[in-house]
Amino acid sequence: MMNRTVSLALRCCLFAGIAILAVGLAFSEHEYGGHIMWAGILVLIASPFAGVLAAYASLMAEKDWKWIRVATALTVLILIFLAVSLLRN
Repeated sequence: MMNRTVSLALRCCLFAGIAILAVGLAFSEHEYGGHIMWAGILVLIASPFAGVLAAYASLMAEKDWKWIRVATALTVLILIFLAVSLLRN
């Protein structure tokens, strides 16, 4: 169940990112085409985080406390690194 949920989340993010990049490429002649392409890249960058969140939700449903702690630690680390990178700019 968990593998299927994580796989679905990753595939959805992948296809959404590619679709957004394609739209950005189609509008690349316009001023906002580059912004759309950056949005697609951000979706692709965020897809592993979506996979961790999907795994976390599946683990919560299964009540697998050991791996919930691991997923929580990964989520906290990702959020800390995101905050640090945003504060440095």
